[in-house]
Amino acid sequence: AVVSTQSGHYGRDDGREKEDESKAIEFERTAETRHSEKVAARQMNLDAKAHHPPDSFFRTLDSSVKKNSVFVKKLSSLTEQNRTKLVADLNSLNLTKYIEEVVNAICSAKLKMQDMNCAIHLCSLLHRRYSDFSQLLLKTLQSALSNLNKEDKVTRVRIELRLLGQMLVLGIITDQKEGFTLLHTTLCKIVESDKDRLEFLPAMVSFVKHCGEDILGVQSTKNRQLIEQHNITVPAMKILAKDKQQIFAGLLKEYSSAVILTLVKLHNKLMKCLKHNKKTLLVKGEVSAEKIELSEKLSAQHSKLLMNATTLAELLDITIPDLPSLQQLEDEEMDCNSPTNANADMSEVSLWEDEDQKTFYRDILDLTGRVPQILYKKDKAKADQKAKEEESKKKKVPTATLR
Repeated sequence: AVVSTQSGHYGRDDGREKEDESKAIEFERTAETRHSEKVAARQMNLDAKAHHPPDSFFRTLDSSVKKNSVFVKKLSSLTEQNRTKLVADLNSLNLTKYIEEVVNAICSAKLKMQDMNCAIHLCSLLHRRYSDFSQLLLKTLQSALSNLNKEDKVTRVRIELRLLGQMLVLGIITDQKEGFTLLHTTLCKIVESDKDRLEFLPAMVSFVKHCGEDILGVQSTKNRQLIEQHNITVPAMKILAKDKQQIFAGLLKEYSSAVILTLVKLHNKLMKCLKHNKKTLLVKGEVSAEKIELSEKLSAQHSKLLMNATTLAELLDITIPDLPSLQQLEDEEMDCNSPTNANADMSEVSLWEDEDQKTFYRDILDLTGRVPQILYKKDKAKADQKAKEEESKKKKVPTATLR
């Protein structure tokens, strides 16, 4: 029976090892394929200037104002689902006079993350056909990213930052020096101005997810462990020198440190709130609606921040400190078998909601010093007369007793 159990245990280990090896092989194959595709696309885009079609080619395309205007309008609401139709229209139209409108439509489109690949593919095709597309795209992104406090800024910056990053990686923005300067300036502004509010955290997560490997030179924790465990060689895009990559990576790690610090503070605040509510419930039998609402609000903020912080840390291969649960904190603070500690812990909960309520019920005001005497003069006289009578009775009692 023992042999059978050990055999089953070893069998499970062998199965897990084979599964890990299979994942490693698939990861390596996918990484090589993706790298080859990006290198080919980047080289084609960087060389596009020497292969732009002649003017005679554009005379064979449809220059209809109506059709070109309709196409520009479609770009404002492009989706992955209509990619095939958009590509067909782009190939059949002469957009020479409409490139500026095309660029503005793409950069201002309300793109969802699943539509970004379609937008990038269209930009690549447009760049290879129209010589002024790349410069107009860079100029438009410069204008857009110069203002981080615009309407719908969180969504817009997320789209624009990812567009800029991937346009640089794929060589669609041919002025690489100017493009990377814009990227560095934008990231610096976000890191400096957003450490407390973290409004652009989703934008930074999206940027690192899609551009971190090529621009920052970093692998996610999961991929790094897989590479080390199975001795995998992952080909890298040679876009930036190592020292330049470290500059960009340093900015994102600085921002990530601010995110983690905020997360720890929020976690401690939430645990304190939950602990207070729990003790209040034990002492008073109920928790005020305001306290419940506060704990729910903190919990929602904590969950959202934890998700984004964990994702960013994983992508940058950074470790987040342990965040103890309420139960763990209680176990550390109180020995459950010690009545003394339990009573001392319970005594921390006040019967009063706040100091104002405590003062109202415990500090009784002396109204005689605050109310005009005319209002209680007669009552005071009666009280004085009654006091004299009581005093007189007390004096007579002993005399009667002696007789």
